[in-house]
Amino acid sequence: MENKVASPPSDTIYHDFKRKLTWNDFQGVPDMNHKGEAVTSSGFAFKWNAEDNGETVFINISVYCYFSKSNSWKKKMAHSDYHLRHEQHHFDITRLGAEKLVNEFKNASYTAENYKALISQVFDRVYDENLALQNEYDRQTKHSIDKEKQMEWNDLIGSKLMKLK
Repeated sequence: MENKVASPPSDTIYHDFKRKLTWNDFQGVPDMNHKGEAVTSSGFAFKWNAEDNGETVFINISVYCYFSKSNSWKKKMAHSDYHLRHEQHHFDITRLGAEKLVNEFKNASYTAENYKALISQVFDRVYDENLALQNEYDRQTKHSIDKEKQMEWNDLIGSKLMKLK
């Protein structure tokens, strides 16, 4: 995982275990037709390069996890720590996906013929799995309304994050 740091006026926050989101980070315009009180816009991405010495291809891949302030928003009613934690966990789930991507890249079977396509295939698969997990999180917690399920997810996400630290 690449530990990127954004400059203070940046729209981007990179995932950092020491920095939790605040409601001030949600700077986008709320969608008043959306049923939720807040939306976290986060994702993971990668950059790569390859060097071919004629016998071996050396692949260097960097993965990072980010939050977009301008695409994340909250309605005026969203202000509790409870709901902020729900949104933080969306960002944390994204980080878990980024870590999975790192592991999948490390364990892929690259050849000189397949590495370009394989990098894209691995990313697309892990991204789709992470999106499904985000949707399952919201479905099970009913967007944080089901407090018992939310507590279960808090514990699950917390334990997975502890393994990464």
